[in-house]
Amino acid sequence: MARPTTLVRPAPARQVLPVVAASTAGASVVALAALGAAGHGGYASDPVGAVALAAAATVSIVVAARLGRSGHRTAGRLAAGLAGSLLAYLLLTVLAVAAVAAGQPWAAVTVAAWNSAWIPPLALMQLTASAAVRTSGATPWTHRVVGLTLGAVTLVNAVLTTASEPFAGLPTIAGESWRTALAPVGATATLLGMGALLVLPVTLWRAALGSHETVRARLGIVAAATTAAPLTVAFCLLLAVARAPGGVEPSLGSVAFLVALSGAAAFAAGCALAAARGAAEPRQVTVVVRVAGLTAAALIITGIGTIVAAPGSSLGPTTVALLVSALTVLVGGAAWAGTGLLARTLTPPPPSGPVGPETTPRVEATIAPTHVGASHRPPADTPSGAEGPVGTADAVAGPTAAGASGAAGASGAAEGSGGVGVVPEVGPAAVGGLTAREREVLAALAEGASNAGIAAQLVVSERTVDAHLRAIFMKLALTADGTTNRRVQAARIWLEHTRQRS
Repeated sequence: MARPTTLVRPAPARQVLPVVAASTAGASVVALAALGAAGHGGYASDPVGAVALAAAATVSIVVAARLGRSGHRTAGRLAAGLAGSLLAYLLLTVLAVAAVAAGQPWAAVTVAAWNSAWIPPLALMQLTASAAVRTSGATPWTHRVVGLTLGAVTLVNAVLTTASEPFAGLPTIAGESWRTALAPVGATATLLGMGALLVLPVTLWRAALGSHETVRARLGIVAAATTAAPLTVAFCLLLAVARAPGGVEPSLGSVAFLVALSGAAAFAAGCALAAARGAAEPRQVTVVVRVAGLTAAALIITGIGTIVAAPGSSLGPTTVALLVSALTVLVGGAAWAGTGLLARTLTPPPPSGPVGPETTPRVEATIAPTHVGASHRPPADTPSGAEGPVGTADAVAGPTAAGASGAAGASGAAEGSGGVGVVPEVGPAAVGGLTAREREVLAALAEGASNAGIAAQLVVSERTVDAHLRAIFMKLALTADGTTNRRVQAARIWLEHTRQRS
């Protein structure tokens, strides 16, 4: 007798939250539109910026619900926090504009809080994307650094900065519109915040470029997503530069910043969802990398073009147009070519040879040479105390086989030229002697993750990963004999183990 099918219904909170978020965002937009029509708020009540924030909040809460349903609870909670921070920004805008318009004595406090409300979304968009590839419930140190530092920066900015004429035409990007108490403290906090926003992009790009196959693609997507936050800050700084030499109209610049912040938040949330789904399609990787790369190129072009075209510049209109055009072609072309190359690097290669419905998929182990000029000889293992394949990402670069959980690596004999010997016949039964954590490490290794990639996913240090790998090699009887790569052998054993269990 067939067992009845059980329907899994989403939790009521996950069904209600998107509706509540969309309703709150819509009400805020309507309230700001009404205040703007009455002549209050200036750029703060501009409908374009308000609608952008509302749309980003709605996208983030929908992503949060989908991440929660897929089992990525931490990423889902952070995405919900991102949506909440964007909604809080909208609500604070309504409250601040209304308080200033009514002449309330507490208006200055509200405006100070509003002036700092754009910082938390930067941290939350990074944390959401980063959490999408974590397989452990532990909080990595990088998340603590970003969260604590950006939280402190938000508090310092709110306490030390006040507006001289809030909503009177001079936005936050115009330095003359704000007074800062204890300027050195505020400048230090700003620099610390900018440094904290670079921690996750650097860590994740390093993990992505050192890994292989589907792991590289997923890590590359979230690395590009975390890059959106520092690019948003760079855009803010560019607006400040454009305000002084370029004469950019302040209100327009502020609205442009709100749109940029909203776009970055929606981009990061979408990338988190794509990475959480597992295997990334080449087209997805290309789109994500190109969006990040071309955005950076646009900032460079706009920044230099603004300075060149400044009213005080001695260059004529024709010269300025030629310089900006040449810069656009040069920087834009380089960005297009570079992002295309990076996307191809991050994308797993297609399987070698046809895999028909009546054929058994076979995964071959190949060792990618990593040292130019070494006669294409794969790196051999080094003694346990040295920095070799255990501590680097030289490992599995073979084709992906269907039905192996997206893993790429070794199955069967690892044959090659240049002195690579035959992989010893070590049975997959040896996997039974591994601990639960060692199995997780070995599974990530078989997917193509480098030590940095394994550490990023399991939320452990690279030193811990290295120790686990040495223990795994010892339990699997994989010795460093100078002719074979233990990482490839270990991956082959794991994939054979999973194939027998399936």
